[in-house]
Amino acid sequence: MGRFRRSRCIRHIQDRMCEAVMAAVRGSDRKPPLARIAVFGSNGHIGRPLAAWVKANSPSTILRLIIRNEDRRANLAATFPGAEIFIANYYDLTSLEAALSEVEGAFIVTPDFLDEERAMTNFIYAARTNPGLRHVVRLIADPPGMTLDRVPDSLKALGGGTAVQHLRAKAILEQSGLPITFINIAAYFMQNFLTPFFNGPIQAERVLSVPRNRRMGFIDTHDIGACAAAILLSDNPRHVGQTYHLDNGHDVLRFDEVALLMSDIFNETIAYDGTDETFLRICGEGVKAYIGRPDADEYFINYFQFEQDNETVWRKSDIVEFLTGKPAKTLRQWLSENKQNILGQ
Repeated sequence: MGRFRRSRCIRHIQDRMCEAVMAAVRGSDRKPPLARIAVFGSNGHIGRPLAAWVKANSPSTILRLIIRNEDRRANLAATFPGAEIFIANYYDLTSLEAALSEVEGAFIVTPDFLDEERAMTNFIYAARTNPGLRHVVRLIADPPGMTLDRVPDSLKALGGGTAVQHLRAKAILEQSGLPITFINIAAYFMQNFLTPFFNGPIQAERVLSVPRNRRMGFIDTHDIGACAAAILLSDNPRHVGQTYHLDNGHDVLRFDEVALLMSDIFNETIAYDGTDETFLRICGEGVKAYIGRPDADEYFINYFQFEQDNETVWRKSDIVEFLTGKPAKTLRQWLSENKQNILGQ
């Protein structure tokens, strides 16, 4: 009986020692928090929520807010007192080097039709001047599994746009050796319903005009910003090298189903019209002005077809809750909150 107790005691001590060793190993696998994070596009509908998340969840982290225009400085300074505000341009290497100096983390988002080869090559050169840069999160937006050779020639011919530029950027950054996590938007921004793409027809004729009645996921840009911030603030080094496909975990709908959902929430009929003619008639000029290109309407007709050709890849996941600890906002919630702005009332 004594031998049994001694044996059990020895096993208990061994188990405790093993637990202590494993805890030490796990502890050594953590990374210390980032002291200063640069946020490109910090006045945008992803960068601003990202900065707000960092401020709320890690007040000691210094925010460096990167903008392209001086006229945004005062507004950001009022919203984020104590933040560092830098003016930088992806085409200007000197400004990028200054923006990335002394930061440990960075978030990158780029506008449509940017020359990503030039922009990301500059970013890589600037990043290499800062040996303390420990983590970069880059936003991309492609159908999961998409490759450049599968993109139609009609989209490649325009030289830029989401369908090609993010794939090019990802390839350049992956070859750079920088510690990068990609967050891929495997969904439509809910905020799209506040742009001329969708808002003009809804306000003018109570019509949701979206060519190609395809399946699509949806996500609130505030949730995207929160995911990027949570990754940068995480002490888990396993985020580096990953690509996370973001969706809200709830809504994968065809656009005629979105129109029915709007009708239910708004208490008035929102019709669906999937013809190219209606889109070009109501949205064409607004889309050209919004994107700043005379061929933008043609590009997006081709892009809608591209999305329809790949509509089977959209899905629902728990990725937002996994990264942030909170469920993502549903499309019903977002539409309810933004009813007046969508309808123009």
